[in-house]
Amino acid sequence: MRALILHGPGDLRLEDVPDPNPGEGEVLLQVEVALTDGTDLKAYRRGHPVLLGPLPSPFGHEVCGVDVATGRRVVVANSAPCGACRACARGQETLCEHLFPLLNGGYAELLLVPERIARRNLLPVPPGLAPELAAMAEPLACCLHGIEVAGVGRGDTVAVVGLGPIGLMLCACVADAGGRPTGVGSRETRRALAPLFGAVAAEPEGADVVIEAAGAVAAWKRALALVRPGGTVLAFGGLPRGERVEFDAYRIHYEEVRLAGSFHHTPRHFRAALAFLASGAYPFERLITHEVGLEGVAALFDDPPHDYLKAAVRP
Repeated sequence: MRALILHGPGDLRLEDVPDPNPGEGEVLLQVEVALTDGTDLKAYRRGHPVLLGPLPSPFGHEVCGVDVATGRRVVVANSAPCGACRACARGQETLCEHLFPLLNGGYAELLLVPERIARRNLLPVPPGLAPELAAMAEPLACCLHGIEVAGVGRGDTVAVVGLGPIGLMLCACVADAGGRPTGVGSRETRRALAPLFGAVAAEPEGADVVIEAAGAVAAWKRALALVRPGGTVLAFGGLPRGERVEFDAYRIHYEEVRLAGSFHHTPRHFRAALAFLASGAYPFERLITHEVGLEGVAALFDDPPHDYLKAAVRP
């Protein structure tokens, strides 16, 4: 089969590799579509602290395909918590001691799903839901988890810093939770999409909750500046390992600003995300702006078009 293999930053190769041979409990998928995302772009350009295992590595983790054994169209998450470790016992499944390695390899003709993931996080695609939308369940699940960590409630004013695909998904999740999202920053073409996802584009001050969704040091600092005393800042966009961000200690201590982090998703959020996509409540299809084959992914990452949000990669 053909598969994209990441050998190092900027070195993504389309290779012929042996077809996977599923063992007991494993599921072999014929990939219909995989989606590009900001995490893969970061990993391509600079590596990633948790997404990938040792290089060279299979690549791509937002995927929908057909179970070769049954013919069912399914969507798969890139992990599954064990349910038995100390973190899982505390209800912190995103910190599961056995969460890694994460599943990669969506940019390929076939994908082998390990038994531990197939058992908990392989779901049938709801009837009528396009595969490229079903493949969006993983990042949307991360957003739902983030909204929960931030404690977004009905009537809360929520500023989302960064209006890429994740930022727009977060706006939809905030609106669905009863909050009032405002999209901050980003280029004008992306700001114009905010109303489609329940948000307005503005420069608010004193928000109840501020979500950093740009994955940049400047955005982390801006998020703290936008929150009201007693509010919450959610660090959603990841930074490189070792990166340092300076905060005004006065705000944290004397104004009781809460700083929280959000990483990954849980099986509960993955199921909720798939149902959210199937509901048709928001035009998530607008986030897919391009379509490429396996041979076009590296060029897309090297020089993303100005209007690029996400691409559907079809083997």
